[in-house]
Amino acid sequence: MNHPFHLLSKCLLAGLLAWHAGAYAAWPERPITLMVGWVMGSGTDLIARQLAGGLEKELGVPVSVLNIDGADGIFAHSAVAFGASDGYTIGLVTPDFISAYWLKQTDYSYEGFTPIARVEQSPAVFWVRQDSPWRNLKEALAAILKSPPGTYRISGMAQGGAYHIAMAGLLKANGIRPDALRPVPSDGAQPGLDALANGEVDICPNSLREGSALLKQGRIRALAVLSNERLNAFPDVPTAREASGKAGSGGTWRAVLAPAGLPAEIRTRLTEVVVKVADSAEFRSFLAFQGFGAGTLSGDDLRKLMFEDHRAWGNMMGELGLRKRK
Repeated sequence: MNHPFHLLSKCLLAGLLAWHAGAYAAWPERPITLMVGWVMGSGTDLIARQLAGGLEKELGVPVSVLNIDGADGIFAHSAVAFGASDGYTIGLVTPDFISAYWLKQTDYSYEGFTPIARVEQSPAVFWVRQDSPWRNLKEALAAILKSPPGTYRISGMAQGGAYHIAMAGLLKANGIRPDALRPVPSDGAQPGLDALANGEVDICPNSLREGSALLKQGRIRALAVLSNERLNAFPDVPTAREASGKAGSGGTWRAVLAPAGLPAEIRTRLTEVVVKVADSAEFRSFLAFQGFGAGTLSGDDLRKLMFEDHRAWGNMMGELGLRKRK
């Protein structure tokens, strides 16, 4: 026979579980904020706004994009990492938070987020000016290899950022010191690409989308894209393996992340709708038209990517002399 106290406890527990399930099943009940670490009109901002429109249709609540630019995305990424784990604060995050950790600019790593889904990826490109003496990637790499470190200058990226890591990886894969190129600071991709077109630097590693305007103007050339396959938007640009005989891939990506500890029910629902929007014909067409690369990845696969990038970037930043954490 059950003691009255036991019966009361069971009833209270059942009621609590029912309330808990009902609370999460009702998500979302109010507007959602999608944090972006870059200014309005930037690539990440454009993707976020397209994504937000799709999420609103699927979830039936407003999804507003909040731009908190500055410090290479650190402000917005931190707002996500330290936000409430209730599904109403999420972010379209770039992997710059990985380099920020190794640079000791933040105290959180990939473990500070709940991975939802990657919605885009933009491989790095080996850009040179139109009148560069290098006709192809092999010639460029050969020249860098036989010259003293620092002879050739690179710009358009943050030191330790995604494109810097990608270019350093390409050099290493071809038997060249990862730090063979001398970084020249620039306030973003466009100033760096302008410096390239004007002959002030020798190489830029930015995306095809970022360099497309100067490419169309005939002021710069793309020697290779650092991806496993050619991009549909630029089918004439060879991959690094095609151009040099050695594999080389890397670049940036954009993923929806939430604060760590997001309840499983919300995580599952949010992942479902983000993947649905990211895989839709409308979203894919938007990416292709804008020159972005598609590449949906979610759940444990995204967590694995974040872990692998965290480890690989830490090692490469050590070789570049940039790493400030053990």
